Amino acid sequence: MLTGKMYVITSPELVNVVNRNSRVLAFNPFIAQLGKRITGHDEATSQIVQHNLNGEQGPGYVTEIHDKTVAALADPNNIENITSTMLGRIQTYLDQAEQKTDFDLFAWLRHAMTRCSTTAIYGPENPLAKDGENLAAAFWDFDERLNLLIVNVLPSILAPSGNRARTRLGAAFQEYFQHYVPGQSVSSAMTLKRHMINTEYGITPWNAGRLEVGVLLGILANIIPTIFYTLIHIYYDQHLLRRIRDELEATSVKSDPDGRSRTLRVLTLREKCHLLHATFKEVLRHHALGSSVRYVREDFLLDGRYLLRKGMVVQMPMAVLHSDRGAWGEDANIFRPERFLQPDPDDMGKGSRQAFASAFRPFGGGTSLCPGRHVATLETMALAAMMVLRFDLEPSDGSLSIPAQKQESLATNVFPPGKDVRVRVLKRDARVRLQWKFSMD
Repeated sequence: MLTGKMYVITSPELVNVVNRNSRVLAFNPFIAQLGKRITGHDEATSQIVQHNLNGEQGPGYVTEIHDKTVAALADPNNIENITSTMLGRIQTYLDQAEQKTDFDLFAWLRHAMTRCSTTAIYGPENPLAKDGENLAAAFWDFDERLNLLIVNVLPSILAPSGNRARTRLGAAFQEYFQHYVPGQSVSSAMTLKRHMINTEYGITPWNAGRLEVGVLLGILANIIPTIFYTLIHIYYDQHLLRRIRDELEATSVKSDPDGRSRTLRVLTLREKCHLLHATFKEVLRHHALGSSVRYVREDFLLDGRYLLRKGMVVQMPMAVLHSDRGAWGEDANIFRPERFLQPDPDDMGKGSRQAFASAFRPFGGGTSLCPGRHVATLETMALAAMMVLRFDLEPSDGSLSIPAQKQESLATNVFPPGKDVRVRVLKRDARVRLQWKFSMD
């Protein structure tokens, strides 16, 4: 499947047809095979994962994991709990940033978010937070060498450090799940559901640890570059920065009567901070460059015109769709958040509303739409909002620029920057001793 012929679809209209035919053009068979190469779980577990992949004979492991994850991450209470825990943890890093003279922005975000985001998912026993720098560094070593692991040819020889990192991560999460007690262990609802399904299907602790290595990619690999590029684009454009600050002050900031503290009201961001939300979407349009992939389960005539042969792979590259001038207009190569503020199709380009929606795929589409998109959106907007409210960022040397991305992983959509940006952090009003807080209202 991973080495056969491939069909590449770049038309938003045809992408929409693919979305409507998920039974024939399926995501699960592809991810089941790719997942084994990513995590290195054993053959017995692979058989459990690949059985009844599309749920046509009742529940299967993959369909249950997907459905329970979607349900857990669509529940507003769970979204708020995860986001609140992450923001509570990252507050310490924001306070420490006031004391720094300058730092590499992407490295700082990666250090903070690796620990804070995973603690929000796995609770206080989170292996990546308990093991200091070592296990977090192992994850990023694994991520950087993932393409070699996916090739799956002598990984211990051709990708030795990535293979060692995967082994260490798997062992750490094996221990985590061996001590996990439903109803007693503190974690997100998603982790509880995964543990229950693994137990139900007879997944051994060793393999549960290995499978969780793949989950870490979903938690960390895309959101950190997304936050980085959101901040870079906002601070790069001083006019956009002023407008977003004005919007936040008008809709989402509450000052205490004593004037000593201010609170960012996180749950107002998506509903009331339209420009910030539009900026987040435009960042994804420019920087989500991965591909959506489907497996052709049987011969299929796409849109009544194109014959897709059984056993082939369909690829829908985000980089092409996100720059389609028919959907986005002649200024598709320009960073312009305002395009997401306009409901009028005339402002979206020459295409219809449907084409506009089909051309925007940072979270995938159809039945494989990313279940964590609500959490990722809220966390990115909240952290970006707090940064722009509290700090000015200046380049340590020269002028601020937006670095090009480097492709590190076939399993990632938002690639990291090829070069970090060193910045100087300045409190917006150094004369005032002000405490900033997050609140989930």
